[in-house]
Amino acid sequence: IEGEEERTYQKLLKDYSFRKDRAYSVIYLSSEKEYRLLIAGIEDPVKAWKILEEHFRPDSRARAIGLTDEFFSCRVCPDEDIGIYAARLKHISAQLADYDKPIKDWYHAFQLIRYLPPEYAGIVQAIYRWKDEDFKADKVLSELLAEEARLKQSNKDQEVLACQAKTNSSRPIKVITRKIPSGIDQQSKRKTKKKPEEETPFLFPKTTKYKFGD
Repeated sequence: IEGEEERTYQKLLKDYSFRKDRAYSVIYLSSEKEYRLLIAGIEDPVKAWKILEEHFRPDSRARAIGLTDEFFSCRVCPDEDIGIYAARLKHISAQLADYDKPIKDWYHAFQLIRYLPPEYAGIVQAIYRWKDEDFKADKVLSELLAEEARLKQSNKDQEVLACQAKTNSSRPIKVITRKIPSGIDQQSKRKTKKKPEEETPFLFPKTTKYKFGD
């Protein structure tokens, strides 16, 4: 029994050492060359990770204040989807939660509708009239995503109509002509043929006679 336990222990120890070395290798090789000096000579992957975390994400009040300012200054970029904008806000909020400075859901919902483009003015005014218990970040985001889909479909329909109108205006107008039968054409010519005008005789002007010797 003791031999079996020893073999089991050695197997677990070997497996642990393998996973430990692999974790450290991933951390070391994933770091930029200039930052590998920070964890050089360290074999414990947990300790190496904490050193890098303290270097890039210092646990200080200044960092929390910076994230708070970044959250309330976050705006929708031109041509950016609402889902991407909401994901950026959520990421900043998660970082603040790690510093024990979580953003309240009310402020999160407010920031979602704070800097929206003018075409969202209608849905924003409707959200302002919600009850307090309905003013939640998840519900606000759902309404904004639905409005975004509606606006995209409306713009697409307008583009299709404009393209069709342009195509119709560029088409040549076809003139349909009908050939008149020869019999009817001859009859119409006879009816419309004018009578020849009577010839007026030409009158010579009178001449004055002169007598010689007068």
